[in-house]
Amino acid sequence: MEDRYLQETGAWLQENAGIRLPSVIRLEDLEQVLAEKLEILVERDFQQFVLLLYQVDVSEKKVKEILSTQNYPDVYRSVARLIIERQAEKIKSREIYRQPPESFNNDEEKW
Repeated sequence: MEDRYLQETGAWLQENAGIRLPSVIRLEDLEQVLAEKLEILVERDFQQFVLLLYQVDVSEKKVKEILSTQNYPDVYRSVARLIIERQAEKIKSREIYRQPPESFNNDEEKW
């Protein structure tokens, strides 16, 4: 994963999942911190856990597959990885569609 997507994903998770991260984020560290947060949410506030999955738009099918095939504590790390990957995909997608097409960069008539 590109560093800029990782940094943006980390910033989003700090804001929306309430996790604390160092200024320089590594994928492994982000996975670990998020996995710990997910475990706490499942134990104390399951509704927040589900809300986070919904906000990130993680595939329900993938989450169910992880829950049915993996054991503690790997399950939290795998769900964390899904969240990170999905959030990075959303950031990439926004970046692609935010840029105007090449043909609109000059002064041609624009609809």
